[in-house]
Amino acid sequence: MTERDDNKLNESDPTPSRPDSGDPAVDHALRGLADLDSAPVAEHHDRLAKVHEALQEALDRTDDSRERAP
Repeated sequence: MTERDDNKLNESDPTPSRPDSGDPAVDHALRGLADLDSAPVAEHHDRLAKVHEALQEALDRTDDSRERAP
């Protein structure tokens, strides 16, 4: 199998798998976007804003932990 074949979607699974980020909060936030393309457009802004907020919080936690490191 070539690398190109590996990048194709599995026909039985219409969504590509996402690698784990290592942060459960980030993974949970990104799963909230998994079916965005099938959600009503009127819901997109709220869902994207919620994910953006969760990702920003994850970045802030990372920055805080760096400041406390010796």
